[in-house]
Amino acid sequence: MTHFKTVCLIINDELRQIRQDPLIDSAMFKAYELLRKTALDHNLTHELAVPRTVIVGDTSSGKSMLVQMFLRFPCAFSQANVGTRCPVQYKLRHDPNLADGEIRFIQPKHWRAEELSKNLQMEMVRIENDYKNDGGFRLEPFVVEIASKHYTDFEILDVPGLVSGDRDPNKRAAVERITEYYVRDPSFMIVQLKEAQQLTDNTYGTRRIGELCTAEPAHWGSSFPARKDYAQHTITIQTKFDAFMREHDNGTAANEDIRTRINNFPNTFFTNMVFDLYNFTEKSFEDNVRYITRLPETEKKEVDDWINRINAKAGTNDARYLLFNQQYRPLIGIDIVRQQIQELWLRAFRAALPRLLDTINQLIQKCSKEFDTALFNLEQQNPRSVRNNYQKYIETFRTTISDYAAYRAEVNALFPLEDYGRTYAQIENEYNEWNRKQSLTWRAYLSSEQLKDIPNGQVLATLNLQYVGARHFERLRQVFSYMVLSHDALKRERDWFESSQSLLYGGISDYENTEKAVRESLFTLIRETFLIGICWLTQMYTFLTDHFSNHVKSALLNTKFSHLEEHVKFLSLVDLEYHTVTRKFIRNAVTAIRDARYAKMVYAVHNVCGTLKNLVGSFSAMDMINRNSNDNDDDNDNDENSDSFGQTALKIAQDAIPKMMSGANPGKFLTSNRNPQTVTYLPQTRGTVGELYTAVRGQLLHDITTNFFANLVLEIQQYKSIPIANSLQNRLNRMSDKDIARMANIEIESSRQKVLTNHENIKQLEQARDAIEEASALICHKNVDDDLSNSNNDIKRRVRDTHAHTRSKRLRDIEKKLRTRHRHKGKPGQTIIQQSDDRHSSTGVVSDHSQVMVDSDSDNDNNEDETTEIEDEYELMQYDDKTSSETYLLGIFRKHDQEDLELGFLTGDSLIADVKFVQQRQHQQREHQLFSAPNVDLNSETIEHGLEHIGSDFASTTSTFLQHDNVSTSTLSDDEDRKSVVENPVTTKGSFFA
Repeated sequence: MTHFKTVCLIINDELRQIRQDPLIDSAMFKAYELLRKTALDHNLTHELAVPRTVIVGDTSSGKSMLVQMFLRFPCAFSQANVGTRCPVQYKLRHDPNLADGEIRFIQPKHWRAEELSKNLQMEMVRIENDYKNDGGFRLEPFVVEIASKHYTDFEILDVPGLVSGDRDPNKRAAVERITEYYVRDPSFMIVQLKEAQQLTDNTYGTRRIGELCTAEPAHWGSSFPARKDYAQHTITIQTKFDAFMREHDNGTAANEDIRTRINNFPNTFFTNMVFDLYNFTEKSFEDNVRYITRLPETEKKEVDDWINRINAKAGTNDARYLLFNQQYRPLIGIDIVRQQIQELWLRAFRAALPRLLDTINQLIQKCSKEFDTALFNLEQQNPRSVRNNYQKYIETFRTTISDYAAYRAEVNALFPLEDYGRTYAQIENEYNEWNRKQSLTWRAYLSSEQLKDIPNGQVLATLNLQYVGARHFERLRQVFSYMVLSHDALKRERDWFESSQSLLYGGISDYENTEKAVRESLFTLIRETFLIGICWLTQMYTFLTDHFSNHVKSALLNTKFSHLEEHVKFLSLVDLEYHTVTRKFIRNAVTAIRDARYAKMVYAVHNVCGTLKNLVGSFSAMDMINRNSNDNDDDNDNDENSDSFGQTALKIAQDAIPKMMSGANPGKFLTSNRNPQTVTYLPQTRGTVGELYTAVRGQLLHDITTNFFANLVLEIQQYKSIPIANSLQNRLNRMSDKDIARMANIEIESSRQKVLTNHENIKQLEQARDAIEEASALICHKNVDDDLSNSNNDIKRRVRDTHAHTRSKRLRDIEKKLRTRHRHKGKPGQTIIQQSDDRHSSTGVVSDHSQVMVDSDSDNDNNEDETTEIEDEYELMQYDDKTSSETYLLGIFRKHDQEDLELGFLTGDSLIADVKFVQQRQHQQREHQLFSAPNVDLNSETIEHGLEHIGSDFASTTSTFLQHDNVSTSTLSDDEDRKSVVENPVTTKGSFFA
């Protein structure tokens, strides 16, 4: 103790002899500390980039000596093979309550000033041993926090010096990695040191610091971008100025060299921290303290004497020498250097205050919202409130999914087109990344890129339009129709055709069963074209229903139902119910399409011409009605128009019927006559397969569209009002409060802790905000009266306390309500709802197995499906985390998707039916180096009118015929010029190619 008092007296006596540095106001530094603490506590070091100071330079440039000038006592250590192994962060605290000359270590707590050098040396040895794998260096700083009555509040970071001459490349790399980490950080103001007598070309340290700041990419892995403007945030301290003085004995040379150094290093200052070859290691601690405290006066005297000598030399008759330029004198001296380093930080901190204040206010708003959400969640730790919220969510979800599908005006603000609209290519990409996608190989499939590269310069008109809702289904219909119509059915040779005639009439007839061969051909062609195509279309419809659900769910949970985001069990049940309902829609459509496909393949056409006659007759009647209506109209505006819709259809049909009837019995598939000379079928017989395939293809496309639209598209738009058997809403009403609590994972203490955490965060942020405002006021009004300042601080404190009290009261009110719920009593500090050991009753859907039997006894046909659904719900109730729940649901959905694809199968169908064909086609393409889409034998007009034929208004069925050899065929369309999806790229947007 006696020794400590002696040291304090020595420091005190010496400090009285020198001028003290101007203090950085405590309010300014308080704001800095609060901001740094907030940044670290909230992991916001990038958002709250609070300015700091780092000292860098060569290992012999005098960095430790400069730090000593701030500490006012020795801190440098020198021992062979021992150097600085990590940055050292010095926190200097102004404490007016300490005695004169007293120095108190805050961190490390029990260190003493006279032992700092030795302790730092021991710490560096320890770090070198602990971090051998990293070259013996550590990136994180070692913190030394010291308080004194004579200190200015300040903080500096001293990093290890660059060792350009070290032969160990690992050591050089480790030091540069540390330096790069800090100098590229834009929050650090750089103080770089070099020796004053060094020429710029010989200064390795400053050159390397510039390279580390500006290199692209960073040499040593810094996450910060290149800091091109680092020089604007840097001051250069040129040390060992005594050597410079010894080398310059006249004003001319001194002025020139100082000017050169200033030009090379703008914002530069000069100092010397050792005179007369003083050796700190040979002196006692008391002598060193005395020397450091006297240094500013010693330096001032030495510099002034040097200036006087060179000025005296200039006063002689020798005109070669000039007087010393007095403009350079304010740049020299340790007091000036210390002041400039502090002002560098002050300027940066002042400039950053507005930005920091905006960031703090944003954080306060964010934490306030989180506090309100946490408080709301705590209030909802009541089964009755939870049940009500669940019911509201389901009701809102059903309504929103319907409005989203129809894209009604009520929801277009919630789902803006620019955010939720998707082109076909975007839909295709999302489908390819969909975790439920089944790998399918379809011979007629065309990717979005192939669809954009349609021959003859035509493109599908809607591919690049951004759609929301059910319009995706219409575009999907157009794309699917184009794929089918543009597909070139595989032609069969004579051997295949005659093999299909294997059933002979025997004694009844002496010719082969040609009609059977046609039936087999048509069956095969339709299956090849449509089997996997229907599977792909089913997958796309399933994907779109899931796409809708994800958008709606995300929008609801991000807005008014954000408090339900963690209710994993409930949300998984909503997802399962939506999947179950929409899956029934899809299965109904697939079943109907399967039956239609079978009927048209095994019994393709009955009295085609008779059907066409009836169809034309209906058009003729329509035309007569339209004609009579026009005749009764006073204004005969349409007299000069072209034929009406009925006339056009009649004309087309009259042209087509004779062509089809040529050589064929209208009531039979085909003629049985063959050429007696060539024993081959007549041309019209050969073309019949193609004609029937084309007709059935068009009819089947129509059936596919109508069944999917009627069973899914219309139903999903009415999802808010359709009845759902044993719906989740009804089951929630029947559930006990206990089951609701388990479903919601009610944990009052955990929710309460979230409220308290946000409460404390707001208090801390408000303190930081008030500190920034106080610092800003101090900058704007430097002469603020202390009483006025204290009054303002008191007002701000009272405002903060009032806000804190209000938040606490809201919390107490909610806790009081929860305690009054006698059904949820619990000990303080424990979870109110205790988890039962009986896992079965925690399903929240059914109470026991008997309930399953009762609910499922009504319909024996659906007994197995209902039991499976209840078992799935039971399993979902076992998972509390989102990942596990989503994983289990994904397994269910994939299993159902597989079943839905196979639901449309007939005897002999398989998901790999087209794999071999596609592989062979790809092999042939590689051999011929052709990378184009499958050949299209249909001419553009045929495809175009075929697409019109299956238009979205579901016009009457018609037939489309292929052209084969000498048979002239035509294409019928009852929707000409209206619903074509093929457009010419040179036409204006929105017009259709006809």
